[in-house]
Amino acid sequence: MRRAVAAVTVLVTVGAVGVFGAGSAAADDPRFPAPPDPSGTGAPPPLGTPGRAYALGGAHVLGIPYDEYIMRTGADWFPGLKRQIVDYPAGQVQGHTLERLFPGIGRLDDNFPGLGVDGPSIGESVDEGTPNVINAIHAGGQGTAIGLSEGAMVLNDVQNKLAYDPAAPPPDQLSFAMYGDPVGKHAFGESFLTQMFPVGSVVPSLDYRIPARVDSQYDTYQFVSAYDSIADWPDRPDNWMSVANAIVGLATGHTAVAFTNPSMVPAKNIVTTVNSRGAKNTTIMIPEQHLPLVLPFKYLGVPTETLNKLDAVLQPDVDAGYSRNDDPATAPVTVDPVHGYDPAEVTAPATKAAFGGGSDPVSQLLAGLQYVTSHQPKP
Repeated sequence: MRRAVAAVTVLVTVGAVGVFGAGSAAADDPRFPAPPDPSGTGAPPPLGTPGRAYALGGAHVLGIPYDEYIMRTGADWFPGLKRQIVDYPAGQVQGHTLERLFPGIGRLDDNFPGLGVDGPSIGESVDEGTPNVINAIHAGGQGTAIGLSEGAMVLNDVQNKLAYDPAAPPPDQLSFAMYGDPVGKHAFGESFLTQMFPVGSVVPSLDYRIPARVDSQYDTYQFVSAYDSIADWPDRPDNWMSVANAIVGLATGHTAVAFTNPSMVPAKNIVTTVNSRGAKNTTIMIPEQHLPLVLPFKYLGVPTETLNKLDAVLQPDVDAGYSRNDDPATAPVTVDPVHGYDPAEVTAPATKAAFGGGSDPVSQLLAGLQYVTSHQPKP
């Protein structure tokens, strides 16, 4: 079963490589940098604003342990916060699109809640989620708003709404953390949507208008999985290797980035800037163990040495699609076989806690499907 799932990616990768080349080296960069510690304990100060974690998940997809994912998003980056799930529709990409094309197909949602055939659109979800977050913050007090994927889109809108709101909390009472932001611009690149659609345009199927960004008064952390096609689209998309790798990167890293931890990040992958309002914007790019195109080989049992050789052959072509790599001195580390993360390993605890099953990708998928089929709504 695992071989069947990985076969297509493996064939594409082998075809592109042809032969194995020289091995790739593990990153030797210092780990997540620790600022001066006034307490003298040697531990870096925590990120974000202490208090509550106002947490939003991504699209509510059938077979995903949604609440468990939300409660674990950023837990290793923002420990000690009191978690509060902020509810919003969390519509899927297809929104009302299929019902518009095939009237009546939306009835499938009656038997499979969460399938999203005729569920709320992303635009509708953002419109409803924004006031929910603002109300939760006013009621709950200081803290850090944390959003994964579509949840980050909501938080972008929240920041824009609060930017010049006289009732907004003071800057030292709130901060934001975005994981896999679909409309984010970060220190090493930007998202697919912001590259493909100009400000003010409505994205087809999403019912979502690309917003004009304003500088927020709140510190913001952008967590990006390298090569995630949603948040880290190549700015030279004529490079087919970069595009293919990014598309696979959606499956490997877009959600899994929420379950990473500081030990996985080299110091050069963290860039902080200060905007016109004095707020800090920090980009944290997390490398995977291997290129997304190579990672399926690991699940087929291919030895690490061979995986490293595949990375070494493919990565120069993949990286040519990103202008950030033109200057090696400032280019981020995007593949790290020693410290980088394995998406299946970091998501397994949440999936197993909700559904049981094994830790490999196929076992996680089957556990989710089994849970869905055994928990059908009663007539």
